[in-house]
Amino acid sequence: MPEGPLRKQRDVPAHYIEALPENVLRRGVLRFAAVASMTAAAGLWLVPVLPGDAVMQLFKLAVSAVLALGGVAILARTRTAQAPEVHVDTQQRRLTIIERDAQGHVRSRQCHAVDGLTEIVLRDNMLSARDTQGAPLFALPVSDPAVEAALRRMLA
Repeated sequence: MPEGPLRKQRDVPAHYIEALPENVLRRGVLRFAAVASMTAAAGLWLVPVLPGDAVMQLFKLAVSAVLALGGVAILARTRTAQAPEVHVDTQQRRLTIIERDAQGHVRSRQCHAVDGLTEIVLRDNMLSARDTQGAPLFALPVSDPAVEAALRRMLA
């Protein structure tokens, strides 16, 4: 990431994905809670109500809507962010950023010459780059030691 005394003062590039460890247990618990909430929203209507009790019907409608929307919100929270594909050609010294939409179709493709970039840094297992105007291009985690070694050779 670019330098700065505080995270709030740093320029965050458009292609920045937090390098958070994947927590399978947390995701499983959240998915279970989301499904349970949505099931409870539907199951609430199985409880009988006295005929003509409009206030209770309205209350059931409000509670089931809150449960269903809460379940959908929790389920949406468990989705992982899709990082752009970054292809680095060490022979031709080119960097290609490919963004895909939810269906997997290519939304944008940007090619940059490594020598034409203002800054490209590999530090603390993060590869970051700035374009010719100095704007942040991307900051992505690099976890594979072989990839990190190849990038270091290219940047040397």
